[in-house]
Parts: sequence; C-alpha cells; structure tokens
Amino acid sequence: MTEPSEILPDALRLVEALLFASAEPVAPDALARHLPEGTDLEALLDRLRSDYEGRGVSLVRIGRRWAFRTA
Repeated sequence: MTEPSEILPDALRLVEALLFASAEPVAPDALARHLPEGTDLEALLDRLRSDYEGRGVSLVRIGRRWAFRTA
C-alpha cells in the first residue's frame, strides 16, 4: 500500500478538483479511479473536510457520495 504522505499533495489536489468540478455529489469509487492504487481516499476526504472547516465552503457527505457545498 502506498503511504499517504508520499502522494498526499497531488492526490489531495486531484480529489479537491474532481469534487469542485462535479455538479453532483461524487461516489468514492469514482474518485478512486483517478488515484494511484493504494491511495487512502478516506484520509484524503478527512483532510479536505478539515481544511475547509469553518470556511465558506464545506465538504459534506450526502448518502455515500461527497460534494462541496456552501456553508
């Protein structure tokens, strides 16, 4: 398994971009298809949620999908 710290900056930016570009909430498997095998997607989503906490935009889970929404 790839260590998250080895790929975190690029993977984090990619997940962030995919979520912002999508008009609809995105399923984790759809995000994972764009990431290197072994990437800890849950850790990336947790990091993004934390990074956006208290800002005008929030990362939220809607059912089993993820999306950015205004706070």
